[in-house]
Amino acid sequence: MTDVHIKDAQVVTASGIQHGEIAISDGTIDAAGPASSVPTPSDPDTVIDADGMVALPGAIDVHTHMHDDELFPDGIDFASQTASAVAGGVTTVIELPTQTPVTTPEAMQEKAAACSALAHVDFGLVAGNVQDPDIDVAGIVDAGTADFKTFTADPYLASDASIARLMRRVGDAGGTVRVHCETQGLLDDARSAIDGDEPEVYMDSRPLEAELDAISRAGYFAEYADCPLHVVHISSGSGAREGDRFKSRANVPVTLETCPQYLAFSKGDVAEHGPFLKVNPSLKSDAERERLWDAVQDGTIDLIGTDHFPTYRETRDVGWDDIWEPYAGLPGVETMVEFLVSEGVHEDRISWPRLRELVCAAPAQNAGIYPKKGSLQVGTDADVMLVRTEEYEVTADGLTFVGGWTPYEGQQWSARVDTVVAGGEVVAKDHEVQSTAGRGQFLDRPL
Repeated sequence: MTDVHIKDAQVVTASGIQHGEIAISDGTIDAAGPASSVPTPSDPDTVIDADGMVALPGAIDVHTHMHDDELFPDGIDFASQTASAVAGGVTTVIELPTQTPVTTPEAMQEKAAACSALAHVDFGLVAGNVQDPDIDVAGIVDAGTADFKTFTADPYLASDASIARLMRRVGDAGGTVRVHCETQGLLDDARSAIDGDEPEVYMDSRPLEAELDAISRAGYFAEYADCPLHVVHISSGSGAREGDRFKSRANVPVTLETCPQYLAFSKGDVAEHGPFLKVNPSLKSDAERERLWDAVQDGTIDLIGTDHFPTYRETRDVGWDDIWEPYAGLPGVETMVEFLVSEGVHEDRISWPRLRELVCAAPAQNAGIYPKKGSLQVGTDADVMLVRTEEYEVTADGLTFVGGWTPYEGQQWSARVDTVVAGGEVVAKDHEVQSTAGRGQFLDRPL
């Protein structure tokens, strides 16, 4: 029995896009390709006429902050945030610690259990925020992840010696260290020169040079420690080029991530958006934003994640009077795909296959779950999204996200995630979520 039959779709592959069909049974892909190569099912449970819409694997967001009982207020938890994810075509998320550390096997297991009860999508976890290098690396790997997050900046600043030792231990275990790259000394000096609390000054408190220096040092540390490195949320084209020096020569894998907000906005947008663009690292110049698009186009940037951080509108509004008060971070998991299609594919900045690489295949490889996720190969998880072309104005009211705001409010986009299938089930339609909390599963990812 074929459970789902998707007809008349433009199926995106690594090499191009072709008119075809997708057949699904028992939660896995039976066939995907030209209609002539896809067996016609006799009695499918669900037939979806894509009517020429584009079909992609479900997106994987490898950088989200969605669940922290000690930080997030009522209503913001793994249930509401993974519902927002699936509404936007993201069928797998990797959850990182926010304020509450996850640095022991027991903490990993506890968080996996708590998130499993709430998840609308399949998910993995990252250990962090690591400051003590002598944590139980092997035990954490056995508990389900080989990814460890550390910082070169407050509030989770780790010393150079701690980062080097952590990298040596994680590298020996076969894992990867993710690094937030901003040098704290430069941040401290920049902050000391600022006398003001209006939104614009925040951008100057986190200068470009702090990112460049930290990326460079993280690359050398990874080489020294023989440890795979993943540089998170690169905010500038210059940062991407700095990271690329190590990608081309390091004896270990180096992967580079950026986020939609750094492609969408620059420092010049802060006067209008104020605290609703407060993010770490901060936004950079428009020239750096354009250089970052170049790095996305030419493959310097390996993948795109969102660094999704949810807050309610009212907690951001206070930043108009004092930009130092609200937390930094933007919601973005629900809007990632639509932004990248509208401003990337439809503006001829990237191709459909490049989009597939950035938000499907490469993130799945980075998370150690490819081709089970991030592909439409036969026998893999039946996670699929259909994207339609439609001109519309972005509004918070049109999203599932519970915070009541989006930094993209009022923008004119040209792509909408229409239908989302996860595990062979239709889980969302036009941002209306049809799945239930608890259907997602923890992706135990030990080596």
